[in-house]
Amino acid sequence: MILSRYSIVSALFTCCLLVSCASEPLRRPAPSSGQSAGEAGVSNVPAKKYTRGNKSPYVVFGKTYEVMPTSLGYREIGIASWYGKKFHGRLTSNGEVYDMYKLTAAHKALPLPTIVRVTNLDNGKKVTVRVNDRGPFHDDRVIDLSYQTAVALGFADKGTAPVVIEALDELNFPEQFAEQEVSHKSWYLQIGAFSRKAGAEQLLAQIAAVIEDHSLEVQGQILQSELETGLLHKVWLGPMTSEARRDEIAELVKASNLGLPLKVEVE
Repeated sequence: MILSRYSIVSALFTCCLLVSCASEPLRRPAPSSGQSAGEAGVSNVPAKKYTRGNKSPYVVFGKTYEVMPTSLGYREIGIASWYGKKFHGRLTSNGEVYDMYKLTAAHKALPLPTIVRVTNLDNGKKVTVRVNDRGPFHDDRVIDLSYQTAVALGFADKGTAPVVIEALDELNFPEQFAEQEVSHKSWYLQIGAFSRKAGAEQLLAQIAAVIEDHSLEVQGQILQSELETGLLHKVWLGPMTSEARRDEIAELVKASNLGLPLKVEVE
């Protein structure tokens, strides 16, 4: 979504999670063959090519979704949720058995399977996971992670977390990137944080107007962080194509007296 005066995307909080995260999870079995939990998501990728789960378009709850033709270059910022015991042992969209103790994920549009890196913007923790399922079918969430992934990212005791998701092109297209070094750096700005969503929405609208007046293009949205005292609504801009563009946008925001942007670099 491109920021404009009339089109602004904000992450809307909903009290209802896709699955119940409050229930006590099953105990994690010991890793087999000396494999660590951090390796589980990528090392077990089957050699066969999947077609199941990639039908496009498809319809869920009366809404139509399109599967992306490729994951090449995919990068997105948004809200992640997680799913666990309720779906443990059921089939995923590409026909595998869902294991809440493996590093996997569900996405509405990425081709199955796709390997992505997910970074928790609240604490900087990151993990590589394999997308093998569809969901979450909530407008305000971009990815649904397995219970074990939520543990690795440090938010299994919460329902959601703000994240950056990036497809790992060198793993998804090994023949194409066999001899190339792929950079995963992306640049963002956090402009402000508010306990009330209305304050964040007002600031985002003001920034959108300034961005449009200067004929610039940048994504913007409101991300939520769950705190013990309640929700914190943060205004984020990005990803941006370069550090120089990030700095340009930051100076524009400061010159417009709209705040002191916090520069964030994700690798």
